[in-house]
Amino acid sequence: MLNINLLQLQAFVLSAELGSFSAAARKLRKTHSAISMTVSNLELDLNQELFDRSTRNPSLTAAGETLYREAKLILGRCQHFEQLARELEPQQESQIIIALDSAYNVPQERELLSFLDKYYPELELKLIERSSEDVISHIVKGEADIGFTLLEQPIFSNLHSIALPEAEQLYVAAPDHPLAALEQVTISDLQKYRQASLQRRSEQRLTEISSYQWKCDSVVATTVVAQYGLAWTMAVRPFLRKYLESGSLVELNVVADLKRSIPASLIWRTDKGDGIIHTAIRQLIREHSVGS
Repeated sequence: MLNINLLQLQAFVLSAELGSFSAAARKLRKTHSAISMTVSNLELDLNQELFDRSTRNPSLTAAGETLYREAKLILGRCQHFEQLARELEPQQESQIIIALDSAYNVPQERELLSFLDKYYPELELKLIERSSEDVISHIVKGEADIGFTLLEQPIFSNLHSIALPEAEQLYVAAPDHPLAALEQVTISDLQKYRQASLQRRSEQRLTEISSYQWKCDSVVATTVVAQYGLAWTMAVRPFLRKYLESGSLVELNVVADLKRSIPASLIWRTDKGDGIIHTAIRQLIREHSVGS
């Protein structure tokens, strides 16, 4: 079998197309003598004279014309081979959009952001806060790459997920609210007073307890109303921690039947997520989730 390499074919094709060995040498960033020798060695390997050197500028012989066409095809296939390999290779993203549930504190949030800062400093990171159902919608529509969300409804079959620590749901009110004075709070007690709740149809069955409702667009708004003593509200413990620590809200001691934890997940579309950074984020979160 002939021992022909790509440099020989490139030197041959470029010399034919550019009309001289010198031009081919400049294109390939080689010396004139190196290209001339490369073509001569190819002719020896093929036992064919590819160029007529009787004139100032070498021209293709009849054999050279035939083999030039074949060499072009081979180089074209090699380029296609390289392109295919690059397409199969995971690509590093220039931008990542992460959608965060406004009611859920992402576990290891600082570690995640520090990781991206350290290893991918050129990454354009976009963080958006949305409700849980809007986070899922953004992922499904391709408007975000990764979502951290409470799962208060089933997710679509075209989504992958990684389970995150569940979030304990608390019932809270202002310290001077009548409910705060009760040793134990029942559903009947809650139904007597106004509730500040989120305006989300998917959660109404689970979250609307009182018939006296003030609807809010965000969990922050519900806590504002509750801090004024105008209503009680519900939210997950990680979100409420700062309000409880400051004393602006107090946890209501509800009966066991009212207590529940909400599952949470990192989600992404099944046809997305092959990128290097996307994969790294999932791996980091998965390791922390297993560790916890």
